[in-house]
Amino acid sequence: MSVTLEDARRVIAAAEKRADEIGQPMNIAVVDAGGNLVAHVRQDGAWIGSTRSASP
Repeated sequence: MSVTLEDARRVIAAAEKRADEIGQPMNIAVVDAGGNLVAHVRQDGAWIGSTRSASP
């Protein structure tokens, strides 16, 4: 089963909402079953780092 961009956008939206609720800006990455990046966002104020350090 693959992750579509639409799926990734829904996951990111939910994660952004939660990060806002707890007051912690985050890097949010969505990968497919093979570990390939589908989408990534870094919220304003989130730690500037690599997508390699993002956890699924």
